[in-house]
Amino acid sequence: MAAPVPNRMFMLDIETTGIDPAHEDVLQVALVEMEFKTGQWVRGREFNLYQGTSRKPATKFAQEHMKEIYERCNREPRLPSDEVRARILKFCAECGAQPPNIFIAGWNAGIFDIPFLAHHGYIVPARYENDKLTGDVHYRIYEISGALQLVANVKGHNEINKMLKEAEKLSPKIEGSRHEAVFDCYRQIHLLNGLIQIL
Repeated sequence: MAAPVPNRMFMLDIETTGIDPAHEDVLQVALVEMEFKTGQWVRGREFNLYQGTSRKPATKFAQEHMKEIYERCNREPRLPSDEVRARILKFCAECGAQPPNIFIAGWNAGIFDIPFLAHHGYIVPARYENDKLTGDVHYRIYEISGALQLVANVKGHNEINKMLKEAEKLSPKIEGSRHEAVFDCYRQIHLLNGLIQIL
């Protein structure tokens, strides 16, 4: 029997200078509190941290889509990892979530965001020690892209793409731009709500 999905969790998105945590920096960390009520995910408070870096956008993609984030991060102080972690945990506690029962959702949260943050010391992933769950975030990570891929294996990618387009049409217009972490969190919450309406 599948474990029930918690009715309160955090949508997570990060922006980075690249995909290899051993050689790249975190630019932005966003968490948006969300609660499932009245048949949809309702967003609550948000956490938005820009991390200082001296790096400049090196790829064409970064130059075209992330220039403003780099410029902002070039002006921000570089915070030590333990301070970033403390700020994340403080925000979650203010929302009523305590380690290790901080539940995370995100587009690629389990395969990218959480491992990247863990590598930099911004969070401690869940683990069992002496039959006790420890760490900051729960091991059960709700990954949107992975769930969609599993459905696509049955329904086909064209059908999934049609569903995603329909879900986006049902979503309210939000201000911002893709590859800005808070905007991406909002977009993912609205996409989930659109999929709930369709299904």
